[in-house]
Amino acid sequence: MCLLRATETVETIFDVDYARLRAAGKRVLLFDLDNTLGRRGMEHLPERIIDFLSSLSERGFVVGVLTNRKRNAEDPAVRTLRAHVPVVHAAGKPAGRGFRELLDLLDGSPADAVMIGDRRLTDILGANRLGIHSIRVRSRSGG
Repeated sequence: MCLLRATETVETIFDVDYARLRAAGKRVLLFDLDNTLGRRGMEHLPERIIDFLSSLSERGFVVGVLTNRKRNAEDPAVRTLRAHVPVVHAAGKPAGRGFRELLDLLDGSPADAVMIGDRRLTDILGANRLGIHSIRVRSRSGG
């Protein structure tokens, strides 16, 4: 298996077949922030993204965000997200530390998790190295 190849590829986060993932026993969703939930460097997260993440929780998923952004308390997008879902910032992807930290926060394991992100060298490689189902989005979804 090529560690840079995602298990699946979709256009946006809205194109993922979440019902199929849930039926396959996946219950933990890890999302990248920049160019996955919205534009790289955005300061204000679109309300439709917050609503969408909430709808996934209502469907029985546990949702979290894993980002390599280094700013924390002063980052408005991260602050907004943290009001709704756990966020691990300065995650150091593709290293496993951030993935494991978020899985611990969500009471999840690699076997029941899915990583959804745009970058092969961070999101996909990091997930694949830990045995997490990986989904690559081709275009930014939120903004």
